[in-house]
Amino acid sequence: MQSSSSVQTWRISSLVRYPLYGLYLALLLPLPFLAWRQGQPLVAGGLGLGVGAGWVILHGLLSQRVQADHQGLQVTYPAWVPAWLATGWQVNWTDIQRIQTRPTGQGGRVHYLVTHSGQAYLIPMRIAGFGRLLDTITQYTGLPTTGIKPLAQPWMYAAIGLCVLILLPFDAWLLLQAF
Repeated sequence: MQSSSSVQTWRISSLVRYPLYGLYLALLLPLPFLAWRQGQPLVAGGLGLGVGAGWVILHGLLSQRVQADHQGLQVTYPAWVPAWLATGWQVNWTDIQRIQTRPTGQGGRVHYLVTHSGQAYLIPMRIAGFGRLLDTITQYTGLPTTGIKPLAQPWMYAAIGLCVLILLPFDAWLLLQAF
């Protein structure tokens, strides 16, 4: 895809990103401090490095970008994200034949752009401005997207966010007690 002023870009929705960042911090950030408090400096250092590396990996995965222009649609990750962790994809509008819907294990639905050769590309549903992406798909392919809803499980991210709000004060209290 060429870069031009007509390229549209979408990022993962804040409704998804922030609860996941918060859950990661709420569950793992206290661990190195608690190990250090228990007199385990090597374990604390290893945990600290592990938590930091995990944060970088999580940030890389949540840095996904969806881009569309007159040629097609692509999903990309920052150059520093290794291919073994996440790979993007690119499909030309003219190659897309249909949209296929499949159920998920959580009772939601996911949708794929299927090409003439049978290759299927998952439509990124956890992005901000999902309706605009659907309009773009319809504009360039002529395929109907009216039955496609954003976020397969928005309630799940709201529940994660609520859990984070409950966990963080307990983490703070625990760390205060430890020190």
